[in-house]
Amino acid sequence: MSSIRHTATCPARAAIAGNPSDGHGGAVVSTVVSAVAATVQIQRSDRFEIAGTDLVYRSIEELSDLVDTEGCGDIQPLVPATLAVLHRLLGAQLDSHRVEVRSTIPRSVGLAGSSAIVIATIRTMAAAHADAPWARSVVAEPALLASVALAAEREILGITAGLQDRVVQTLGGTVAMEFGPESMRTVGGLSVGTYRRVAPLPAGLFVAFRDTAATHSGDVHGGVDPDDSRVRDAMRRAATAARAAADAIEVGDAVTLGAAMDETFDQRAAVMDLHPAHVEMIDVARSHGASANYAGSGGAVIVLASDSRARAALDSLGCGLLEV
Repeated sequence: MSSIRHTATCPARAAIAGNPSDGHGGAVVSTVVSAVAATVQIQRSDRFEIAGTDLVYRSIEELSDLVDTEGCGDIQPLVPATLAVLHRLLGAQLDSHRVEVRSTIPRSVGLAGSSAIVIATIRTMAAAHADAPWARSVVAEPALLASVALAAEREILGITAGLQDRVVQTLGGTVAMEFGPESMRTVGGLSVGTYRRVAPLPAGLFVAFRDTAATHSGDVHGGVDPDDSRVRDAMRRAATAARAAADAIEVGDAVTLGAAMDETFDQRAAVMDLHPAHVEMIDVARSHGASANYAGSGGAVIVLASDSRARAALDSLGCGLLEV
């Protein structure tokens, strides 16, 4: 059996403004957090194996069938879910490989660690099947890759998720995204939004997280009624803040960017039950002259500070800090 290996990485993600309006037909601006990432390595084998688990499949057809009847396991469920989606949605006839996953992304703090694993898995498989039409498609069209990645989590594993994380993680850099009906189109049979990269971010942005206050995103969003008029109004305002943030980044206006971040958090807080430990990070940052917003829906926030006071205060609170 060939010893050829393929390795791919995918960084974490932090929303800057607009979130979670992306799940309500809104808009969002997000950026990658390259300080931490998921890495997937595959090696050709006579069967599919997921390192660290007892999951073994003789073929991609067997894997796809067993995902339905036996699930994806408890340790690395994202890997078989991803392989099954590639086979089902793109017709990928995958050669069998041993798959190994490593990640430095803090878990369940809203930095998109799960989608990073899915995207890195897709990238390794695309590299191993570089001549296949499906592989050429996901390499040529990052928007398609992002939508396939979402399907792995949402359709196979039933995870409440949206396109935002996957889009910025596939395109890289900082991305403004629109998800309103007029902004959606179809690529490869899957829905994609309208995406554009925006200018380099201003100095003073960083991520703070508390892994002792990790929260599953589904728990956060599960109690939100999208038909509630208060929720709809809040999400419209958050989307407006995202557009203001994108414009501010383009012209290097840190003051307007900070205001858009604060407005986004305020709209979330108006309609969602928030974890006190997460809100405390926002309050600490703001009390030290910074602007702050949730980086996702877990225990991480993104902070824009003009000096070191907020960083020092969050460090004293016991937060981990990551550069953006």
